Amino acid sequence: MRLLFAAYQKSPDDEKFELTDAYQATMSESRRQAFERLAGKTDLTNREIDELREAVQIELSNRVRPPVLIKTHNARVQHNGIPIIRRELTLGAIYIVRNPLDVVDSVADHWGVDHDRAIEMMNDRNLTIGGPKQDLVTQYLESWSGHVMSWIDHRAFPVHVVCYEDLLTRTEITFRNVLTFLGWDPDPIRIERAIAETDFRRLQKREQVSGFGERSNKSTSGTFFRSGRAERWREVLNETQRLAILNAHAETMRRFGYRTADEP
Repeated sequence: MRLLFAAYQKSPDDEKFELTDAYQATMSESRRQAFERLAGKTDLTNREIDELREAVQIELSNRVRPPVLIKTHNARVQHNGIPIIRRELTLGAIYIVRNPLDVVDSVADHWGVDHDRAIEMMNDRNLTIGGPKQDLVTQYLESWSGHVMSWIDHRAFPVHVVCYEDLLTRTEITFRNVLTFLGWDPDPIRIERAIAETDFRRLQKREQVSGFGERSNKSTSGTFFRSGRAERWREVLNETQRLAILNAHAETMRRFGYRTADEP
């Protein structure tokens, strides 16, 4: 989605689209550098970081040319009594949801763990990433279902939910609906170009040539753009692993039409 935004916003007169354009289209609200710059020091505690989140989000909104699109991995929760995502600074959210059975394989590759450990992470209500001495400050993810529900079951601001599978199979209308949600006037020519530029095979080739900063240094495959397919879980998960996800997340999965009944 971030790359679609980047390609869409690029003028037809600009030079060719690059993976690094993603950093111009959206920015992370968890970069440690931003917190240290505002604090004027580097040895920040988690409480100090939480107390700075509002200032960091304001600073980002002031520094970036509108529209301000901010990327987050956080659940919409509070920590140390402080909201991680400030409702008064948020006009709306675009939430990407993916079948958790497929997320298992993606998490496993990204963090360099096996599928059983990936499932444990996704079922962990206290899951965090980032932290001290890392480029990103601590981010609070909760379990897969906890994360999803924290974003979609509230009335603090509008949320537009996008299913990853729709991005794969119905890219044009799915992206057009996102643009409409943002209040942008969808430009058919820019949409067509953005979709062409972010074709998964093209992204894979670009990563092979110039790399991509979002790739985890723990990645098993050593790539960010690895598979990009739906239903791959059928090839890589065993029955015990499938049931471990269903037992924890079936109720949330049904809300998005993901099948949870036993099937061949």
